[in-house]
Amino acid sequence: MMQFKRTILAAVMTVTLASAAVGTYALGNRTVDPAERMSYIFTQLNLTESQQTEVLDLLATISAEQRTLMQAQREAMRDTDIRPTHEEKKALRDSHRATQIQVITDRMNTLLTPDVTAALVTYLDAHRGGDEGGRGKHQGNNQGNGQDSIEN
Repeated sequence: MMQFKRTILAAVMTVTLASAAVGTYALGNRTVDPAERMSYIFTQLNLTESQQTEVLDLLATISAEQRTLMQAQREAMRDTDIRPTHEEKKALRDSHRATQIQVITDRMNTLLTPDVTAALVTYLDAHRGGDEGGRGKHQGNNQGNGQDSIEN
């Protein structure tokens, strides 16, 4: 019975962590206008205004879906006494990062070409929040003139 509870808790934690990460990938810092925050990558990818609007709408939709899902999962977790260890949470985060990226990639591929989607997802991944609440892979050290290419 204890193993079953741990399995259920692991599944709930997996979905919760996946949801949090997708929301972070999707919209990140909510204090800055998403169009302003994404203007650099939109320029680099030569997206039309229509494509920019569609991408921002999709990211907002993904974020809203994830917030709703996370709230339900938080409430479900309150009903259990089992808490995963730090290592278990990290393993779940790591194992589901690829899945999270795939969710965004699949949905973006309905709007953009696969090459443009791959570049956008790479950019979003590089600028997402870190695993421990950090500032993304750049860690605030990308202080250039904003003209670095996305391949760097």
